[in-house]
Amino acid sequence: MPSLRPLSAQLAKKAADELFEKPERIDEDLAALRAWLAKCPHIKSRTDDQFLTMFLRGCKHSLERAKEKLDMYYTVRTALPELMRNRDPEEPKLLELIKMGVAVPLPNTVTPDGPRIILVRPGVYDPSKYTIQEVFRYNTMMTDIMMKEDDNLVVAGQMGILDLSNCTMAHFLQFSPTFVKKATMWSQEGSPLRQKGFHYVNTPSGFEVVYNLFKNFLNEKNRSRLYVHGSNLDSLYEHIPKAMLPAEYGGDAGPIQEIVDAWAKKIISYRDYFKEEDQYGTDEKKRPGRPKNADSLFGLEGSFRKLECSPSLDCHVMVNLRPISAALHEKAKRELNEKPERIEEDLAALRQWLARTPHIRARIDDQFLVTFLRGCKYSLERAKEKIDMFYSVRTAIPELMRNRDPDRERIREIVRLGVGLPLPLTDGPDAPRIMLIRPGVYDPKQYTIEEVIKVSTMINDILMLEDDNMVIAGQVGILDLANVTSAHFLQFTPTFVKKMTMMSQEGSPLRQKGFHYINTPTGFETVFNMFKSFMSEKNRSRLYVHGSNLEKLYQHIPKRLLPKEYGGEGDSLKDITANWEKKILSYREYFLEEDQYGTDERKRVGKAKTADSLFGMEGSFRRLEVD
Repeated sequence: MPSLRPLSAQLAKKAADELFEKPERIDEDLAALRAWLAKCPHIKSRTDDQFLTMFLRGCKHSLERAKEKLDMYYTVRTALPELMRNRDPEEPKLLELIKMGVAVPLPNTVTPDGPRIILVRPGVYDPSKYTIQEVFRYNTMMTDIMMKEDDNLVVAGQMGILDLSNCTMAHFLQFSPTFVKKATMWSQEGSPLRQKGFHYVNTPSGFEVVYNLFKNFLNEKNRSRLYVHGSNLDSLYEHIPKAMLPAEYGGDAGPIQEIVDAWAKKIISYRDYFKEEDQYGTDEKKRPGRPKNADSLFGLEGSFRKLECSPSLDCHVMVNLRPISAALHEKAKRELNEKPERIEEDLAALRQWLARTPHIRARIDDQFLVTFLRGCKYSLERAKEKIDMFYSVRTAIPELMRNRDPDRERIREIVRLGVGLPLPLTDGPDAPRIMLIRPGVYDPKQYTIEEVIKVSTMINDILMLEDDNMVIAGQVGILDLANVTSAHFLQFTPTFVKKMTMMSQEGSPLRQKGFHYINTPTGFETVFNMFKSFMSEKNRSRLYVHGSNLEKLYQHIPKRLLPKEYGGEGDSLKDITANWEKKILSYREYFLEEDQYGTDERKRVGKAKTADSLFGMEGSFRRLEVD
């Protein structure tokens, strides 16, 4: 039998239910891991049962994944000597950090099979005295001990509370892109532990606004695990009861310093263990194949991708639809599952469904409906759901979607500002449409965010009707934050952000293919980097923060596509704006007609979709719903 610490009955059940643990198989799996390690000349690893079982549990008892994780665990640690070597808890500076308790596990869990709660308080250390590497080295020591001792952590995962009180810009500026990449690699690819949630408390002004800019790029699972409470601890208590929390957080678990002191003693007692740790790792000279070093693990090569396009401009004509280029036709077939011979049948099916759906009044022309088929990769059921949500959301936000008469003076004023502009050219015939967004050009004292976004919806509607690159290849955004003030950010209330998110995601058939942030304010990239680790790899690879370095932007979007004001070779912003003003005015009848389309929730079969049910803010500061 394996030499393992016995689990509680509750944790044993969780391990069986969630991690597919079968006690009768563990001995065999451990033997297989040891046999594999014996054949890996480049890895020098601990091989005790408790250590190896942690990787089996972290990989849900997949032997192959456990092997990969174990290799990456030691590979990353070897590549990070500044964090993982010379971790002597009696070294004076490190001992000071240990006694501060920048991060500390709380003694109790909410339930016997609940995740371990980690309280992180970066504001307690002085960034002029301690580097982020020194702080993080302490964090790795605490984590190593928990991995060795804490079955709740290994089986049920960890829940973080990040208290940002007393954090200054000096703290944020320590999070360089290189360090964030290393920390992310250590905590994700190089760790067998599972993150079950994160709660942000005592957040600075503007934190939630910046977070909301990025939340669309989080996957559903990670969205549901992130909570921003501001200074509202009552909101935190709904997730983590007072009984778990230190007295300083209104809790019943005693003073935080007592918890910190107990952990300081524990870490010091592990001094010999940490000395031993320096002998374990990888020897990349012995690795079969290509070595994995700091450059290959944390280097930024490959993070900028060149858009590929076909030189062909031959056209393929579809029945009852605007012809699309051969390049777009090929992309639609390859990426959207488009089969020209099936389109007519699919359009007929959508019309028949709409005829049987009393609560929706929709446009039914081919060009409009095919947008939803393409946006849903030709899944009829998803297209139906998307059309329903498209009109449900629009009906629920009349302040954005009704009375969009482009002849109204106030609308024309905003159009002439050119807050959001599609650029005329794409990087090839099958490339996405590029959208330039410049919120800094409007005065938030003169215009509300609702008025500005109303104009944006008008441009978007025209693109949906006219722009095959947008519909088939998606859109790439450039968000220029020059001249953006706190007054702009404060217009993004939680309610408004929720409406925008719903409209741009659930209520839109269009696909976001990338976003570039330029002329960003100080600290913007740091806050963004805090959230990158929660994004999927696909979405991480689509977001770029360039600051004021337009040369970096040109690596993704060539100068020939950009306006002259951005060092480009394209039309001037003035000309692009003037052309769009004419185009929007030419659609006046269309926008006047639009008010007749939407949903009548009194006729919906089942529960009505109202503004409250779609955008209701109950729990919005606690559970951020993001893609």
